[in-house]
Amino acid sequence: MRFMVFVRSAIPLTALHGDALARASVLLDAGDLVPDACGVSGYWLIDVRDREEAVERMKRIALPACVVEIRQVAVV
Repeated sequence: MRFMVFVRSAIPLTALHGDALARASVLLDAGDLVPDACGVSGYWLIDVRDREEAVERMKRIALPACVVEIRQVAVV
């Protein structure tokens, strides 16, 4: 299942520790979004078994003072 993980933080997502997702071969795409009034945001597109695995993987990544949203990608 594919999940889009949105991260809102004070620093760009590329500076965070998403390399663990790449090493686990679950990272499909990642990028920073254009900053807005609320700060810097970024995303990871991951492919994992289920929502529980997505949540567990995010818990293993140090995301201090970040807001994280995990949403399943609809298959068309």
